[in-house]
Amino acid sequence: MNGYKISNPTVLDRIEHDELDQFIRGCGWTPHFVEGHEPAAMHQLMASTLDTVIAEIKRIQRAARENDDATRPRWPMIVLRSPKGWTGPKVVDGLQVEGTFRAHQVPLLVDAQHPKHVEQLEAWMRSYRPEELFDDNGRLIAELAELAQGARSGWALMPTPTVGCC
Repeated sequence: MNGYKISNPTVLDRIEHDELDQFIRGCGWTPHFVEGHEPAAMHQLMASTLDTVIAEIKRIQRAARENDDATRPRWPMIVLRSPKGWTGPKVVDGLQVEGTFRAHQVPLLVDAQHPKHVEQLEAWMRSYRPEELFDDNGRLIAELAELAQGARSGWALMPTPTVGCC
C-alpha cells in the first residue's frame, strides 16, 4: 500500500494500523508489515520478513503433511507500506512527486519543452544501477539469470498465482 490510487488515498490506507491489522486477520491472513521510506532499511526489513513468512509457510505445510492437519491455516500475508513513487524523482518542476498522486502518473515529460527532464530521467534510471544487473551487451548477468532458472517450480508453475486478498 502506498497511499494513493489515481488521485486520492486508498480506502485501506486511510484506516489506522491496528484496524488494518484486524481487517486482514478477519480475512483469514496473518499480516506481516514492511513499512518505511528508506530503501536500504526497507530491503533489509523485507528480507527478514520473507525469511519469517517462508518459515511460517513451511511450518503450515509440515503440519498438514506430517500430522494430517486439515484445519484451515492462517497463511502469512506481507503488507508493504511505502511512499508512492519512492524510488523515482522526488520533485519535478518544483512540485512534490514522491508520496503524492503525481507519482501515479508519468512523473517526467521528456520532450523539447522539458530538456532538464532528460537529466532527471537519466539520474532516476541510473539509481537502479543497471551496470550491476546487465553485461556489456545488455544481457542479464549470469548470476541473476540463474535465479530465474530456479523459477521452474512452485508459484511460477501455477496457472493462476495467488496475489493477495485486498
